[in-house]
Amino acid sequence: MTADHLFPDAFYTESLPIWVHRLPSEAEQCLIDKVVHYKALSHMEHEFLIVYASHPSGSNIVLGLDRNADLPATSEQFSSSPPSSSSSSNEPVETSPHPAYDSVQISHDGTPDPILAHHGPSVPLSTISFTPSPSPPSSSYPHTPIDKDTLNRQERERGRNRHRPRPSLLHLSILLLTIHTHFPSYALLQFQCYFFARATCLTLIDHFCGAETVHAEGQRAATWRGVHVSLYSAGRAAFQNMLLLPLADFPVLLVPAGLFAMYSAVKLYDGNVVESEVDRRRISDEKIREHAIPHKYLEAWRSYMLTGRKVETSTL
Repeated sequence: MTADHLFPDAFYTESLPIWVHRLPSEAEQCLIDKVVHYKALSHMEHEFLIVYASHPSGSNIVLGLDRNADLPATSEQFSSSPPSSSSSSNEPVETSPHPAYDSVQISHDGTPDPILAHHGPSVPLSTISFTPSPSPPSSSYPHTPIDKDTLNRQERERGRNRHRPRPSLLHLSILLLTIHTHFPSYALLQFQCYFFARATCLTLIDHFCGAETVHAEGQRAATWRGVHVSLYSAGRAAFQNMLLLPLADFPVLLVPAGLFAMYSAVKLYDGNVVESEVDRRRISDEKIREHAIPHKYLEAWRSYMLTGRKVETSTL
């Protein structure tokens, strides 16, 4: 493995699993400085991450991360845009989940410019930053497995530390592959680009003590044309329930049922009362945290360490 997957001669993109398996050994010493969550201003309003990391040599590493629907028939980048009753060919419609295409974009000049140019005009939603810490020591035998007792002792020592060290690109690669493996499908109203980006950020916050700064455009996260995805989900569910009414009752109940559906969509989020966009963001984060991704990541990390530092998708 070479450093081409960290310092390419030209900007390029690669599928996440391939990039992870080709990471050079020094990825363990490449510490993450910050992760910025972006939203594209294009029609699809795609959401993605840009990762800033430092190489032991002092060089900057900048990566882009995102999730799209892996649809061979189109090259469109799909995001959290909702289904529409008058959908055109360039607007995806939620049917059954599709395989997700999670990808990495690697900047060739150490700046985010090539990645931002790839996605088009975008705005930052939030930034996850980490307290500077010393580089982790280099392992003399990077592919030698360690025994469980040693691993348990190391984890207890880390647990006693008040401040966890900054995550490395190796940590990030295992986390991303964990999300990719446990959530392999792209579902428009659930496991879309926003879920991929936010699940990554929340794990970095919860497990690596990342500090989040929400920017002025932060309220646009998980929205399409200004409306949160949860509203489309609630509205669609209410409309589907209306369709289950007896045919004779449908005309009589159409207006009140429609008004109730609108009220439910605005005031509720999966049964939770929503009084503000802050509440909606908090509940959205709680829904993602219910998937216990930090725990899944720890299991994957232990497997990686106990198997001689071999990335095996099947063990995640």
